[in-house]
Amino acid sequence: MNADGHLKKAESICASIKRLCKDNGDVNMPSIIELAYGCAFQYLAYGCQYKFNTHLDTHEGLPRLLSDRGADQVADAFRELDTIRHGGWYGGKGNGGTVKRAISCLEVIIQWSS
Repeated sequence: MNADGHLKKAESICASIKRLCKDNGDVNMPSIIELAYGCAFQYLAYGCQYKFNTHLDTHEGLPRLLSDRGADQVADAFRELDTIRHGGWYGGKGNGGTVKRAISCLEVIIQWSS
């Protein structure tokens, strides 16, 4: 997928997250977190393509690519989002505060990507 395709997909996912966040975040927490992770990946693919002229097609190695290129804050945000995802999706841990943390990480990534 090209950079603009990643951006279009990210924006679409972001719109879905906003709709889910209007309802009770606790009820939709696993879905919101999973979507935030996917959305972050799409924004990072877009940002990496434009800033570094390359991007990865999987999440593996993405934090390292970012750190190697001096984007440590964004790499850390993606790592935290990955940790939140594991706890919220696989472990069933989380609540509205977890959703806020995930959205906060996503906002760091969106800002960097634009």
